[in-house]
Amino acid sequence: MGQPDLAVNSLTSHADVFADIINAIIYEGRTVLNETCLKPFYVNSAVSKQGKLKGLYRDTCMEDTRNGIRYVIWGIENQYVDDLTTPFKIMGYDFTAYDKQIEEFMRHNKQNGRDAYVQQLHFDQKLKPVVTLVLYYGTKNIPDNICALMEMPEDTCVKRYIQNYHLNVIRLHTLTPAQAALFQSDFAHIAKFLAKSYNKKEQIEYLMNSKQTVVHTKDTLYTLSAITGEPRYLTINETRKEKPAMCEVAEAIFQMGYNERNNEIAKMDTIIKEKEAALAEKDAQIAKKEAALAEKDAQIAFLMEQLKLKSDF
Repeated sequence: MGQPDLAVNSLTSHADVFADIINAIIYEGRTVLNETCLKPFYVNSAVSKQGKLKGLYRDTCMEDTRNGIRYVIWGIENQYVDDLTTPFKIMGYDFTAYDKQIEEFMRHNKQNGRDAYVQQLHFDQKLKPVVTLVLYYGTKNIPDNICALMEMPEDTCVKRYIQNYHLNVIRLHTLTPAQAALFQSDFAHIAKFLAKSYNKKEQIEYLMNSKQTVVHTKDTLYTLSAITGEPRYLTINETRKEKPAMCEVAEAIFQMGYNERNNEIAKMDTIIKEKEAALAEKDAQIAKKEAALAEKDAQIAFLMEQLKLKSDF
């Protein structure tokens, strides 16, 4: 897992950011899911592969509990690289979430003397749905189903029995400004930076004019640095204000850039002055050598004149 993944995984693990992403994407901006309804749903597991255990680690998974009752299990996977195995991985992640629910029911049944034996579950025990969103930060057209990654047989009789598994891929670069505006948490800054209709000038203008505070300062700045390639986000002093407004962050970055440019100009001025001094010294040396050559030429001319006079006698 690279630095971009670690940065955005940390940001989306906050309940307010997680709920905001679900509200913006699933509920089209309506505040339906409250962060207080969320709690982590740990489904990491291991599978055997070539005699070794391989971990299945989800980025972020939360259970949505409303009125004390589990409603749905949400998963968010952050994808930076164009990993073509993602559809199969998501299928595995979702299975682990369902499998954990089955284990919970079986454990409950055993504790209460309701063992279901062969069927393992009772007919009145229903699993809660698992919904996974894949937030894609790249620009390529990655596959969003497993059949797209299969060499499908031409036999239509076989094809109709092949089960497909579709992903909920959210291509952040294709968001419009209106869609990006649906995000209200710190993730809004990420969405607006990645939305395809925002150019660099608009991004800067947005930052300079945004009064929205940054709640999770470190995680947000690290994520912005990862997606923009701008290291100055990492050097902002987070302790100067607990929750700075984004315009203050932009001003700090602008000031850093201004200072860096001034420092570069000062360095260039120093280099130019040093080169000018070196050239002046070389010019002085050349002038000195030219004067010496002129003196030698004069001496040679004088000697030649003397020799001519002697030859005349």
